[in-house]
Amino acid sequence: MEEINQLKRDGLSILAISNLTGYDRKTIRKYLLEPTAKPEYPPRAEPPGKLEPFKAYLGERLQAGVWNARVLLRELRSRNYTGGYNAVNRLAAATAPGGACGRRAAVRNTAR
Repeated sequence: MEEINQLKRDGLSILAISNLTGYDRKTIRKYLLEPTAKPEYPPRAEPPGKLEPFKAYLGERLQAGVWNARVLLRELRSRNYTGGYNAVNRLAAATAPGGACGRRAAVRNTAR
């Protein structure tokens, strides 16, 4: 913010300082009135995902042994879920017991 004060001492207007620095003119005015203030922006809260309202239902289905993400997605779509397959698949894979949702081993044809 020393830069803003120096530009003001050099005789530039608030609008000119705003154009040079990229800050809004109201922000420039605020820092000229309070030179000790620094621009601080608190971290934003992460918005809830589309899958959030359905996690309780998915927990029940996963406990019942349904690990197929496509089946889970079909059931969620009937409950007005608008998200995609990948979110459901990631949740199922993250909560699956060892290897239940892992990749299948390649099956090779050895009958040649």
